[in-house]
Amino acid sequence: MYAKYETGENTVFVDTKKLPIIKKKDVTFNLKIRDIDAATEAKHRLEERQRAEARERKEKEIQWETKLFHECWVYDEPLLKRLGAVKH
Repeated sequence: MYAKYETGENTVFVDTKKLPIIKKKDVTFNLKIRDIDAATEAKHRLEERQRAEARERKEKEIQWETKLFHECWVYDEPLLKRLGAVKH
């Protein structure tokens, strides 16, 4: 996938041939094949894992850190900020 700038310059934006192949996760896969019971069970396992991780963080007094968002659900690296960092 390429990015084309106003200057006419084209650069590789994402090299899809180098991206890892990620298999569909259980919930999405089972919904796609219309197996609602399996999707529900997969969702339950996912939520239980998240609860266990939250309990562990609480016990160890580890502060949860978001990966992509901060307060008020604002992206840490919004598109306009990223575009401002691009040198043409």
